[in-house]
Amino acid sequence: MRSVYFKELSIYFSSPIFYVIAGIFACISGIFFYNAMGYVSLLSTRIAQYQPTGALVMNDILLRPIFADISMLIVFIVPVISMRLYAEEKAQGTIELLFTYPVSDLKVLAGKYLAGLSILICMLAITVVLMVLMSLITTPDWGVVLSSYIGLVLMGAAILSLGVFASSLTKNQIIAATLTLGLVLCFWVIGWFAATSPDSSLSGFLQEISIVSHQARFLKGLITLRDVVFYLCFSLFFLSITLRVLDSRRWRG
Repeated sequence: MRSVYFKELSIYFSSPIFYVIAGIFACISGIFFYNAMGYVSLLSTRIAQYQPTGALVMNDILLRPIFADISMLIVFIVPVISMRLYAEEKAQGTIELLFTYPVSDLKVLAGKYLAGLSILICMLAITVVLMVLMSLITTPDWGVVLSSYIGLVLMGAAILSLGVFASSLTKNQIIAATLTLGLVLCFWVIGWFAATSPDSSLSGFLQEISIVSHQARFLKGLITLRDVVFYLCFSLFFLSITLRVLDSRRWRG
């Protein structure tokens, strides 16, 4: 697993695609940060009137919008990170070598998945610079910052599991990225139907399986067991399906 992990990392860091994606991610995150800070600047006089609850107001109008925007950005970035994990192996014909190596499919999958997750964490680490800049201007709630990053990593891990699954189905990276984005959007918009569902039990179910709705409590500084378990189970479910896909390919020869 370590060999696969470091091999995938070396491919990521030696590819210009990673630096392009990381640069785009950093630029767009910076734009979100600039807009949020500009909005706070315009409302500074109004915030001063509510000094006793200044921390709460700051979380609502500054931290939460920034991390909410970054979470939406992850929805579109992770499919690009995951698209090559198995699709590239199939396109180059090297996936057959993986099946002949004395390495289990589980270890190969774990190495590839952890490498993709490490890349996502590296990209999120870029945004820590924004938090440091914010601390020079105001005093952010570091508890909310920490819980928001935990939520982003968990949601990114769940989306990455979808991406690995999609990449195992095709040898075309563009198709893999498009399929991943389509699946993520399905799990995103399905929560919208919860409000219009006449059945309360169905409404609650739709709300629970929405991949984005579980971010709300993380952005408020709350780390609940329900949200953590959802993202972990979501990731394990699609990773297990990916293993079944790989097993079926082995049986088909």
